[in-house]
Amino acid sequence: MRDAVPRVTPVSHSLNTMSEKSSRVAEARSVASALLDDLESSASKVDAVLMRAKRLARLMRDTDAQSWLDFETKGYPESFNPTELGTCRKYAAGSGRLNGSKYYTSSLPKLEADAESEELLLSAPVPASSVSAKDFLEQKATEALMVTQLKIQNQRKTNFSQAKSLFSSIKSGIHSYATDVYLAIELGDIAQDIFESTRDEIDSFVRVHAPKAAEKLIAINERMAENSSESRTAALTSCRRLLMTVADSLFPPRDTDWIDAGGKPRKVGTEQYKNRLIAYISENVKSEGSASILESDLAYLAARLDAIYEKTCKGVHVDVTKQEARLAVIHTYLFIGELARCKEAPSHRRENGIQG
Repeated sequence: MRDAVPRVTPVSHSLNTMSEKSSRVAEARSVASALLDDLESSASKVDAVLMRAKRLARLMRDTDAQSWLDFETKGYPESFNPTELGTCRKYAAGSGRLNGSKYYTSSLPKLEADAESEELLLSAPVPASSVSAKDFLEQKATEALMVTQLKIQNQRKTNFSQAKSLFSSIKSGIHSYATDVYLAIELGDIAQDIFESTRDEIDSFVRVHAPKAAEKLIAINERMAENSSESRTAALTSCRRLLMTVADSLFPPRDTDWIDAGGKPRKVGTEQYKNRLIAYISENVKSEGSASILESDLAYLAARLDAIYEKTCKGVHVDVTKQEARLAVIHTYLFIGELARCKEAPSHRRENGIQG
């Protein structure tokens, strides 16, 4: 019957939700790649670039980027406060759009049009009427005309240079955003691959060595889905029970003390799940350094879960944030993954590691 234990993961959504998210992230990667191609090749007008960037922000559920890109599309109001950009303020500041409390109000399409207009003027001939009729006296007239044309041409060059530089600089802010999003997606893929590999190991370990732990994982998932402070507290209490269940399977309770590597006797009864897990680690992890790290991780995790459990037993309300609960659940799950690796490694008993 053990093979019938369901495959479970902590804090998971429904299969449809997971599939939808995977599809959305894949689309975001494609959009980010195409956006970078557009920006680097200058193949598209900036309004089309902005539309693609806004689509990317929408796919990433990035509300700050959506607001920032709206300003870049429509222009910035006179009463604008830079804090409205949130996390995207760095892109506006880094590109030159913002300079302290000062900022350019023109939209990015308007800046593009200004740069194009100045470029056209730069290539246009300077009208002869720029010189007044009274100066048309042989050499003086020629010199005055040349000086005036030179001044106008220099001014056009300056105007074009400033317009083009500002446009390109602010456009580079969108490139920075697209690059950051693309790299974040790539990093997420790597993390997902690593987690999936760990998940397979843990699922196999739970199915074979601690099938009852699957029930606790399901309970944790249900509590987290309720998304209230009370349910999150219950989820962490279930994490503690999960570790106890795993300890029962790996190192069942004993009436006699277990003697650790330092010769210190430790209680390994029903409630001493932490000592029992330490005993299991001590007996199965060959590297002293790895064993110490695992024991430190366990001490930190157990202290966190035990504190919540003790307060709950006393009827004290525990305010657990969503982020805190999520991290504790993931920490518990990954710690079981480390135990799974211990089980796969060749069994080994330390010289003073066990009692009798």
